[in-house]
Amino acid sequence: MRTAAMSNDRGVGRILLIDDQESTRYIFHRILSRAGYVVDEAQTGREGLAKAMMLPDLVICDVNLPDMLGYDVSRRLKSNPLTLNIPVLQVSAAFFSDESRVQALDGGADSYLTQPVDPTVLVAQVNALLRMRRAESLSSLSALQWKTTFDALSDGVALANADGVLVRVNSTFLSLMDMVSSDAEGKSLAVIFEEKFGQPFAEFLREAGSGAPAEMVYRDRWLRVRYDRILNDANVESGLILLIADITDQKKLQETLKLSERLAATGRLAHVIAHEINNPLEAMQNLLYLAQMETTPPGDVEAYLHQASEELTRISQITKQVLAYHRGSPQPVLTRSDEILESVLALFRTMFIHGRVELEMKTDCNIPVMLHPGEIRQVLSNIVSNALDAMGGGHGCRLQTRCITSTEEGTGRRGVRFLFSDNGPGIPTEVLPRIFEAFYTTKDSKGSGVGLWLSAEVIGKHRGSVRVRTRTGGKYHGTLFDVFLPLPSDDLQP
Repeated sequence: MRTAAMSNDRGVGRILLIDDQESTRYIFHRILSRAGYVVDEAQTGREGLAKAMMLPDLVICDVNLPDMLGYDVSRRLKSNPLTLNIPVLQVSAAFFSDESRVQALDGGADSYLTQPVDPTVLVAQVNALLRMRRAESLSSLSALQWKTTFDALSDGVALANADGVLVRVNSTFLSLMDMVSSDAEGKSLAVIFEEKFGQPFAEFLREAGSGAPAEMVYRDRWLRVRYDRILNDANVESGLILLIADITDQKKLQETLKLSERLAATGRLAHVIAHEINNPLEAMQNLLYLAQMETTPPGDVEAYLHQASEELTRISQITKQVLAYHRGSPQPVLTRSDEILESVLALFRTMFIHGRVELEMKTDCNIPVMLHPGEIRQVLSNIVSNALDAMGGGHGCRLQTRCITSTEEGTGRRGVRFLFSDNGPGIPTEVLPRIFEAFYTTKDSKGSGVGLWLSAEVIGKHRGSVRVRTRTGGKYHGTLFDVFLPLPSDDLQP
């Protein structure tokens, strides 16, 4: 018999056969056994329902049973969560009308055959139903795996359809947005976005390019938000995916690093300030000593006291420079660009003198710029300090600084440009691409590797730009740092 060569291409399968006719059970049992299946039998609907609890791979059920109709057996199997996925094949020798077929399928049967049944047709139908069940099982498993993975993502993910309605969100998204599933299901992504971030979603889409992250604040958390458009095969937008990552710890670390760098800069300049203040203090001490001498003429005493007063004024000016250097501002303020540069270079005056570094300063920009003065002073100080470290000091060392009004190439924005050009050894080609990376330094234990990284962060915060040009060989070796800050009239206030 040809059916003997057939198999279910999956190994042994278990089939429950429910039929009150012994002859029918014998024939079906023989056909299915030869096809490689293990067959269990039941004579009544109740017996069949009981054996179905053993979860066979497929149930073959006669329609006309002594205690109930096969339609009822099928309906009860499909209503039970334990057995609802078991395929049911209904067979009948008496009910062969289209109406009977419809009734069987409506009752939950997956297929319907009338007797007599050709053995090849029976085996083919069984194989087809089992393939369908395996496909459904794999699909369910894949869906479960996908959902588990989706919910396990550390980033919040929200999927919206072409109409902007949420179709799925993961548990991280709900947690970050302080929501539950019912708050998101079928809701407009734009409405939820504006409610949580206080910004129209359309405005966010315009400002943030697809795939480009934007940092936003929600309650006491910093979040990195970005979106990507979902395109179908015809390259037509069919939905949108919104990704949200909690970067609160990262932002706190950045703020800690900024504070550490500012404290480190204060330490580096402490000995400079000490020298600056010590000189006028020694002069005052000597002048006051001379003024107190009984042999000093009254006219000289007055002159000595006047000189001491001038030295005291000098100390006061130095103190004000130091305080202004590190004074922060919660909001950007209009500050003259030439004053910013002059205040930074004033604090390095002693280092230029002791290191025998020639300073050339030109300030052709007394226009105000909207900025955080303390932060920009820190940026310029990092550049000057690095230049001094690179040159090392000695005869022939020269640092040229300029402050000019300029227009940014490519964008046409008007602004102020700070230029720092040294004649040091230059930056090696292999090092140059990494100088703005966090914790990257060529100074070994002498450097933290955060100075230029934080400088780039500050310049980006002010919507400016920084460029570096360098040459390591030839007569005109050295490095040029070019810092551009836009003017407030360009509507680019930080």
